[in-house]
Amino acid sequence: MSTLLLVDDEPAFLRLAAAWLEKQGHRVVTAADGAQARDLFQRERPDLVLLDLVMPPERTPEAGLALVPAFAAVPVVVLTAHAEHELALRAVAEGAWDFLAKPVEPELLRFVVARALAKRGLEMELAALRAARPQDDGMVGVSPAILRLKEMIRRIGPAEVPVMVLGPSGSGKELVARALHAASPRGAGPFVPVHCGAIPAELLESELFGHLKGSFTGAHQDRQGLLAAADGGTLFLDEVGEMPPAMQVKLLRFLQEGTYTPVGGRQPVAADVRVVSATHRDLEGMVAQGALREDFYYRLKGLILRTPALAERREDVALLAARFLADLPRHRRLRLAPDALAWLAEQEWPGNVRELRAVVTTGAALAEGDVVTAADLAFARSGDPAALAPAPPATLAEAVTALERRMITAALAATGNNHSAAARRLGLSRVGLLKMMTRLGLRRSGP
Repeated sequence: MSTLLLVDDEPAFLRLAAAWLEKQGHRVVTAADGAQARDLFQRERPDLVLLDLVMPPERTPEAGLALVPAFAAVPVVVLTAHAEHELALRAVAEGAWDFLAKPVEPELLRFVVARALAKRGLEMELAALRAARPQDDGMVGVSPAILRLKEMIRRIGPAEVPVMVLGPSGSGKELVARALHAASPRGAGPFVPVHCGAIPAELLESELFGHLKGSFTGAHQDRQGLLAAADGGTLFLDEVGEMPPAMQVKLLRFLQEGTYTPVGGRQPVAADVRVVSATHRDLEGMVAQGALREDFYYRLKGLILRTPALAERREDVALLAARFLADLPRHRRLRLAPDALAWLAEQEWPGNVRELRAVVTTGAALAEGDVVTAADLAFARSGDPAALAPAPPATLAEAVTALERRMITAALAATGNNHSAAARRLGLSRVGLLKMMTRLGLRRSGP
């Protein structure tokens, strides 16, 4: 049962509204002024605050606005007879979750309360997930695809065999390589990444093997290579499909024998290195075309792990977005508005987790206050100023339909498109949810 704090200086409204909300299945505590409201908020720890803006003794909207930040830990729905648009914007800027004008339509109040409590529940779930994973490997997600990948990392990590990580760009292949390293006996040793396509072909040999003084113009002193730096740990060859054929031959010897020769040197040097490679390219196709040596490919191949595209783990989008916000500098504690969660769930992410991170962090930079909205994210992604423009006025019916659509979309995203779980979250029957989805034109998929 959810606890609601109802704050209003009108005794009749307090009595009637509290009775109606209790019939909806909520526990309601009431306060008639700001001091009492602050005290009840500390003692009762409500899940939602319904706050009248006109508070004694001043009996001005500013008195109520001053209370909003004090309740920012939970959603705050502002109730007032002063329904000016500017006042609504001020309340939201102070941290209010929503704004309703008196006299309040009961069904609209029911819907807004349910939507705010759903948002509160999602925030608590995210907090619980973060608390349950204090030893975070950086791989955020609860989807079946990511859980299977984590289990494979746990099993493969301790093995002293090469691993090839395949998957689309931006899906977290280096994160998987780091998790493999951490799960191995080499976890205390170095993890050395090298992007094979980012280093010019003529410099790659020196970067990997190192060189001796005088071995080429500009070699003024001996220089250790990345293989030596990775000794006792893991060498991560990112985008290994970009490695030039001549370098494939030279690295093959190390993969076969565990030794290499620095540029300009004559004596082979041994290195104890586990090699993990990654690519988004079709390496078998490259072998067939002669662009990749077959023996080099099979030496690297070992065991194969595949990172899922974000489209295969949509239930992780909200968790990932929350993680990216949490990783931002601590001088700002940002949260995602419900319309932002719904927007994130509706989007296609061809750039996968990398694109999602870029959109969320850029949207956070655009956010005013401590709430990132769908408009902030849409502008961050498209660069179109129209995305930040306020929506045109809508009728009450149109506004309710839009809210229903967003709330259902967010609930489905949070439950991995599980209709039964989403229905419970929304306080509906499964049949009722499916009927609403049909009416709203939402796609039906999932259990």
